[in-house]
Amino acid sequence: MKKNAFIYVICGGFSGEREVSLRSGKNVYESLKRSGYENLRLFDLANIADLKVLIDAKLNHQLDLAVLMTHGDYGEDGCLQGLLELIRVPYTGSNLETSAICMNKIRTKEILSKYNLPVLPTYLASELISGSKTISGDFIIKPINGGSSVGVVKFTCQADLINYQKSNSGFEPDKFFAEPFIRGTELTTSIIHLEDLSLIQDSSHIKIKHSNNLVSLPLLELRPKNEFYDYEAKYTEGLTEFVLPAQISKELENRIHDYAISAFEIMSCKSAARVDFIITSEGCPYIFEINTLPGMTNTSDLPAQAKSAGISYDQLVERVLLAQQASTTLTCLEGLVIPRAKSMRRLSDTQKTQEKSKIFRV
Repeated sequence: MKKNAFIYVICGGFSGEREVSLRSGKNVYESLKRSGYENLRLFDLANIADLKVLIDAKLNHQLDLAVLMTHGDYGEDGCLQGLLELIRVPYTGSNLETSAICMNKIRTKEILSKYNLPVLPTYLASELISGSKTISGDFIIKPINGGSSVGVVKFTCQADLINYQKSNSGFEPDKFFAEPFIRGTELTTSIIHLEDLSLIQDSSHIKIKHSNNLVSLPLLELRPKNEFYDYEAKYTEGLTEFVLPAQISKELENRIHDYAISAFEIMSCKSAARVDFIITSEGCPYIFEINTLPGMTNTSDLPAQAKSAGISYDQLVERVLLAQQASTTLTCLEGLVIPRAKSMRRLSDTQKTQEKSKIFRV
């Protein structure tokens, strides 16, 4: 990407993760400034009218690339990606389809389980409330679509969930799922696509798949002071102890690296993604979820893991996030042909006419 390209760092958005997104966006914007990019705009996507701003910027040839730091609904679930594809603006991160599927935790688990990757049993909250399904022991409910531990609640029995619904009029059971609560070790790893492997200064706790330069960064163990790693523990400094690298056996470390790289590939992720795990007391790891636009705040996991491997924040932004945009490759995922966003280029008037005729031809 040329230093004089018109780059929008898009953050904010309309989800419950807005504040985290704003912090991620500001950090990435400052990083790109340090790296010498001249035409940057930190763009807070705060309302629907802002979508027109993006369209106008594209029409006026003042938007060459969108760097996405949007988390949660509408920004990470394929919606914003779809708009950018419609107006032919290249963007960072995974493509529309991968973003949408990974945002749906139930669908993600279904796909990973078909490839024999370990996931926990899943129940719809509505099934537990109606009594059509039962779950024994403590369990947690989570939004089917969402991240940053927003909306996560722990229960000891189904009756508590029923009472919770009665006392929370805004609770929509069809939008939540349940899984067993595991008292174990929570950890996460981040997968990045890194063309220049020489940036890695410490390879003792990473795994590299050399055939496609995928790197699973050092595993980060999370020791929350709360009962589990909820939103407060995740984004409040001092409420979680971060152990990097995770204090687990080398055999288990390698197994988790393999699972994470496989999940990244199966879901056709791009650039960087975070894969979250829980390890039972018996040493069995389970994949919680995949995050296709990891946070880039001062307390976020991805920058800390990259630093542990010797990759600086600025290198992570420029050599990983900025370098890997949605490509033209067609990917087959669970029987679906997934088109990736086309690489963008400036078109002559003749080329524009030809392209329009392709789009609108009946």
